[in-house]
Amino acid sequence: MSGRERVLVAVRRATRHGVAHPGPHPAPPLAADFASFAATLAAVGGEAHGPLARASLADAVLAHARRWAAGGRIVAEPSAAALLGTAAVEIARDAAAPHSFADVAVAIAKGSVGIAENGAVAVTADDAPHRALLFLAERVILLLDAASIVGDLHSAMRALPAAAWQSQLTFVSGPSKTADIEQTLVHGAHGPRALAVFVHQS
Repeated sequence: MSGRERVLVAVRRATRHGVAHPGPHPAPPLAADFASFAATLAAVGGEAHGPLARASLADAVLAHARRWAAGGRIVAEPSAAALLGTAAVEIARDAAAPHSFADVAVAIAKGSVGIAENGAVAVTADDAPHRALLFLAERVILLLDAASIVGDLHSAMRALPAAAWQSQLTFVSGPSKTADIEQTLVHGAHGPRALAVFVHQS
C-alpha cells in the first residue's frame, strides 16, 4: 500500500458518517403589532409614529417633513404622494436622474411590509422606482399600513407580492450608521441621517 493510499484509508476511518436532517425548526411566533415594531425601530435609531387615521396622515407627515427639511427639498415617490393627497410636495419625476436627488432634504416613500422583529420596512420597486432617492436624501419618511406589520422576516417574505422579486427590493431599518472608523458611531455616513415611519390605518 502506497503512502497516498494509507492517508486516504485513515481519512475514511476518521470521517464521520452523515445523519439525517432533523427537519424544519419553526421560529416561535413573534408579535406583529405597532408597539413591537416601534420598539425595535427605536432600538436601531429610527422613530415610529402612529397608528394614525388616514385623514390625519398627510398633516402629520408634512409637519414632520417640513421641520426636518428646514426649507430644503421635500420629494415624494408617486405612490407616497397619492397617499398624502393634495399635499404640497415635489413628486419624483419618472425620468429623473439619480444625481438629481443629491440635494434632497427629506424623501417620502411608501413601504410594503413592516417587520417587528428587526424594525425594517420592505420597499418595493413599484413603491419607490427612484431607489437612489432613499439613499441620497438627508432624511427619509416611510408610510406604512398598520395591517402590513408582520412578526418576522419569514412572514415578510410570504407577505410580499410576487412582483416584488422581479425587480429591486430594499429593506430599510433605522438611519445609515457605521463605526468602522476608530469605533466611533457616525450616522449618515453612507445614507440618510434619520428615518421616521408613519404607520396609518387602512
